[in-house]
Amino acid sequence: MGLFEWRSLMMCAVRRTSKVLVLGLSLLMPLGALAQDDGEAQVISLEEAERGCPVKPDVVPFTSRTAVGLSGSGWLVHQAVIPESKDSFFKGVEAGRAGVKPVPPEDVRRLGAPDPSVPLWVFGKADAAPCRAVPTTWWAVRMGTDEDRKTYLMAELEVGCDLLPPGRLPGTPVAVRQKDAPNGCKLRRADDNDTGRAGVGLPLSMMDFIPTRECEEPECVRLWESFGSRWDDDSAVYDLTVSWLERKGKKNPCDWATEDFSILLLRAPGALAPSPLKSGGAFLGALYDSTGLRTVLSRHLGVLHVHDVMKPKAAPKSIRYGSPSEEDLATAKRTLSPCKKL
Repeated sequence: MGLFEWRSLMMCAVRRTSKVLVLGLSLLMPLGALAQDDGEAQVISLEEAERGCPVKPDVVPFTSRTAVGLSGSGWLVHQAVIPESKDSFFKGVEAGRAGVKPVPPEDVRRLGAPDPSVPLWVFGKADAAPCRAVPTTWWAVRMGTDEDRKTYLMAELEVGCDLLPPGRLPGTPVAVRQKDAPNGCKLRRADDNDTGRAGVGLPLSMMDFIPTRECEEPECVRLWESFGSRWDDDSAVYDLTVSWLERKGKKNPCDWATEDFSILLLRAPGALAPSPLKSGGAFLGALYDSTGLRTVLSRHLGVLHVHDVMKPKAAPKSIRYGSPSEEDLATAKRTLSPCKKL
């Protein structure tokens, strides 16, 4: 064998060895890709694996600026309830009425703000990925009635995604607090609405949960309204309100006798029928990922309820983020009475 042939054979063997080495490395490194540059193998990172929704999410509620007495449109995120022993913002006469005061950033940890090293991931528009948010301005918010008034620590946020403006309840954002981004997790809002006109029957799956009432037209009319969401695996959330209206010969709807009933129902994955969720409240949205529905969110009078879909009969985790005013208490009743719309 000549010198030239020997060198050619050796170069071929080196190339084959290099290819085998690259193939072996690629099998051992499923989270990356290999490329060759000038004969050397380089690792190229691929997209991070989907984490999905957290099993026990640390959910953080929002409230609108106008609801606490601040001007302008936008949102504040709940941070903590300030203990009375640390509340130096509202003393004496000021403690007996609603108010808002700025809080120095250096004081927020002492007042109960969570660890700033754990990021907030905000869910804004429906079915959109969450984005990271950073608190920028802090407020002490005094709210509630004479019987139940507290001071809350809230913050304005710098957010990297679009949020719906304050308005209807389903547009209210929520956030989760955790170290890593919950990629693959999304918030679905109510997108399956149905209204029962006079004489239209309720869905059979809901009939078992509705109280029986004698109601015959034309003197009595039963109205119903349902809104919620569905998933491909047949899981669903239904927020149902039913009103019975008795005219008793009176023309003014505000003079009609009205009885109202509301319930929040969940048809869990694999279930044949829905079941009521404890604590109820108005349906705010649901967290879901590639595995399906994971968490149902509802709220009522300053309390956010976090329902575990895998434990539909368990009491939800409840997070208090505000104290209702007298007006809130007066208008909290859900009814389909036409008088309310006059």
